[in-house]
Amino acid sequence: MIERQVDRRSILGRRAAVLESVYRAVSNTAVRKDMWVQIPPAAPISTLRPDCRADPPDVAACIDASGLGPEYSYLLGIYLGDGMLTRAPRRVWRLRISMDAKYREIISRCKNAIAEVAVRQAGEIQRTGCVEIYSNWKHWICLFPQHAAGAKYKRHVALEPWQSQLVRQHPRPFIAGLIHSDGCRAMNKVRHLRNDQVVRYEYPRYFFSNRSAEIRALFMWACGLIGVQSRQNNAWNISVAKRASVEILDSFIGPKR
Repeated sequence: MIERQVDRRSILGRRAAVLESVYRAVSNTAVRKDMWVQIPPAAPISTLRPDCRADPPDVAACIDASGLGPEYSYLLGIYLGDGMLTRAPRRVWRLRISMDAKYREIISRCKNAIAEVAVRQAGEIQRTGCVEIYSNWKHWICLFPQHAAGAKYKRHVALEPWQSQLVRQHPRPFIAGLIHSDGCRAMNKVRHLRNDQVVRYEYPRYFFSNRSAEIRALFMWACGLIGVQSRQNNAWNISVAKRASVEILDSFIGPKR
């Protein structure tokens, strides 16, 4: 059962957007048919630019969406999972991402993505059992317009048109960012009787867990872009268990390190 489904009527009353089925799989039963996600209409990426929300605005130094690539798509997935923005001195915003300290490869990839997108190095703060990756920049608020007061699952979360187009162009790093923040690859162990004998076997599958129904829907939409079948496993979890779909995710994600 979905924690909170997107109301189609309320979406139609918002600014220009289209509705896409949250998952476009071969099987119509992959997810509930009444699950929808707001996806901004397609537009050439070169015509889209984030609104400069810096204080004071500095359009000349702000980001041109046409110059963003897979590193931003990955960072967007990370942000939607484990990221947040807070105020820093001198009207600057601080991007803060919490990571399990044992996943050094993911930490390194996250810091490299920050360096590529913002052209500045990211720092680390050791916390109990985790690492906080941080970076100060006045234009983080422009790159992550989803920022607002309160937890993400308690408020509306939707992609801007330029973000949607970047994810369409680079769905794999977006999915990887979501899995690296709020997902995992696990072995599912099965035990059952066959001809009066106990048969045991195991197979890999992926999980994505997030309390926001809209972020879960974005994950499923992105999976659909690359032909990965996913389904609602329980209230907060999305499962990818089909062998062909797991193989696709294994080709660019794999176990967390």
